[in-house]
Amino acid sequence: MNLRQLEVFQAVMQAGNMSAAARLICITPSAVSKTISHTEIQLGYPLFIRDKGTLTPTPEARVLFEESTAIHRQLDGLKRMALNLRHVDDGHVRLAAIPAISHEFLPLVLEKHLARYPRVRIEVRTLHQDQIVQALLTRSVDFALGYYEDPHPLLTNTRLISGPLYLVVTRDIWLRAVQARSKNPMSFLASMPLIRLVGEDPMCQSIDDLALQLGLPDPRSAATPPGLRVHTSRLALELVKRGVGWTVVDYLTASNLDPASITAVPLHDFAHVPLQMYCAAGTPLDQTARRMLDMLPELLRDVMAPGNAAGQASPAPARR
Repeated sequence: MNLRQLEVFQAVMQAGNMSAAARLICITPSAVSKTISHTEIQLGYPLFIRDKGTLTPTPEARVLFEESTAIHRQLDGLKRMALNLRHVDDGHVRLAAIPAISHEFLPLVLEKHLARYPRVRIEVRTLHQDQIVQALLTRSVDFALGYYEDPHPLLTNTRLISGPLYLVVTRDIWLRAVQARSKNPMSFLASMPLIRLVGEDPMCQSIDDLALQLGLPDPRSAATPPGLRVHTSRLALELVKRGVGWTVVDYLTASNLDPASITAVPLHDFAHVPLQMYCAAGTPLDQTARRMLDMLPELLRDVMAPGNAAGQASPAPARR
C-alpha cells in the first residue's frame, strides 16, 4: 500500500462513504473508488463490503486502519511542518476551543498573536467538548483547548493552568443575600432558579453538587427538578444578567464579568478546573502551532492574577 492508497483508505474509513471521502481529500468520488479497487487487487482481499450504496469495512480493513492511523497522522504533520518551514513568519494554525474559552480567552490570544505574527493564517473552530475528539482525529484542527482531561486513548492532554469555579449572580441579588443571611449568603439563593447545563459539559457535575449542598432537588433523580437547562455557559450567564437566576462559571468567564452588575463568588470547596491542551497522539505540532502555544502561559498568568475576577466577592460556605 503506497502513501496515496493509504490516504484514500484512511479517508474512506473516517468518512464512511466514497463521496464524503472524496470531499475530505479534495478528489473525485470515481478516483476514490478506483484507488480502493486497485488497492484491493494488490492486497488480494476486499477492504469493504458493498451493498446497495453502503460500505462496510471488512475485518482486514479494520486491522489495517488501526495499524496505519498513526503513520497517517505523522505524515500529515510532516506535510504541514514542511510547508511552514518555508517561511519562518508564515504558516497556518488551526485550533478549536470550547465556547467558554473561545469567547472569553481566545480574543486576547488572537490579538497578541496577530501583533507578533501578522502573516500567519489562523482558523478557529468553536466546538463542544464531545466534538473536539473527532476534529483532532480527522486532522481538522492542529490542537484544541478545553476543560478537564479527555480520556480518549488517541489524544494527549497537557495541563496549562487550573483555577476555581465561580458562582455568579447579579450584584443586587448578592447584596440582598448578604443582608438577609450574612453568615451564609449562598443559602439565600436556594429559593432562586438555578440555571443548569445540559449535555456532556464537565461542569454539570459541579453545578449539580452545589445545588445539592444548597438543598435543591437532585437533578440526577428520576423526577426532573424545576428550573432552566441550557447548552452553554454563555447563555446561562446572559440569563443571570437579566436577573433570572444564578449559575456557575469557570475562571476565564469570571475574569471578564462587569463588576458593576455581576458578582462572582469563588467556590474554593470545589476542585479546581484544569485548562487542557489536546492534540492527536503521535502527531507532532509544527513550529507555527508551537509558537502560539508558547504564548499561552504568560497570557493565562495575566488573566489569573489575584483579584482579576471582576466583581469578586469573598467566598461563602455552602450549606452542608
